Amino acid sequence: MRYRQFGATDLTVSELGFGCARLGGVFQSVPPAEMLNALLRAREQGITFFDTSDMYTQGESEAMLGKAFARRRADVIIASKVGYCLPARRKLISRVKPLLRPVVRRLGITRAHLPSGASGALSQDFSPGYIIQAVERSLRRLRTDYLDLYQLHSPPAAVLESGEFLAPLEKLKRDGKIRYFGVSCETTADAHICLRYPSISSLQLRLSLLDQSALDTIVPRAREHGVALIARECYAGGLLTKPLDALGLESLIPSQSEREAKRDEILSYARLAEQAQRPLSELALQFALGTEGISVTLVGIRTQVQLADNLRHFAAPPLSASQRQAIREQWAVTLPAKG
Repeated sequence: MRYRQFGATDLTVSELGFGCARLGGVFQSVPPAEMLNALLRAREQGITFFDTSDMYTQGESEAMLGKAFARRRADVIIASKVGYCLPARRKLISRVKPLLRPVVRRLGITRAHLPSGASGALSQDFSPGYIIQAVERSLRRLRTDYLDLYQLHSPPAAVLESGEFLAPLEKLKRDGKIRYFGVSCETTADAHICLRYPSISSLQLRLSLLDQSALDTIVPRAREHGVALIARECYAGGLLTKPLDALGLESLIPSQSEREAKRDEILSYARLAEQAQRPLSELALQFALGTEGISVTLVGIRTQVQLADNLRHFAAPPLSASQRQAIREQWAVTLPAKG
């Protein structure tokens, strides 16, 4: 494993980060023990950065991290998020998960079987009072008395413009509840707003072959400000890890013309991967890892097999300058179609 400085902070993080969004869940076919073993194995292999949220699997993701690392807290960097509020139905599910999980497995029920709206709609709250209360709940689930990084979870631009979130986060930092705070952004425009605030230590952004929008704008500006960057969705939500006929684009993109454009775009990068004699997923990960200014690249993991696959891609040779240039040129070709 290789390590990098986390912006202007005193944190040193592994280049590869463990994305914890898929840990737990009622409809999960992977046994909890396997997910726990994946966490422990990741740390054994040198991964130190673990990114979760209080809303991932109704808090179960945080709880699993707490179970894995409560006795070796100093060995890991834990980043969590705040902002989404669970509806009452999801809160109830979180309390009865141990009872529901075996029933769901036995009956073969999947998330697709649920009627629309059955789990309730998510809302957001970034008020000072909510932030203060939410961090205490996260700390209990994580079995720790501090977070290394606390991030706003996809806040709207209006929330970022107001700056009202700064006071509670700065208080939590003074109180030792959090070491640093950042923002997990939905858009590059949101990231630009965040760079106005010197106390924000990190930004989390999408970065993949299919979304390079941050590279010419946010990445250089963040480096100038000493702001750490966390790259997420380097596999574009799985679009760069599966065969084209297994992507299910019909359900993801209703418009036939947009669907065909996306298929052609993926094919163009698949050809570049073939020319480089690499799997497309390896090309995707190495592209994110090789981006100057990125402190850590997150990959979603829930099994030891997935961990091994990602570590193999991580250990592959970095992209050459010409390979990176070809990827950037291909992105430029698709920009007119993206509008």
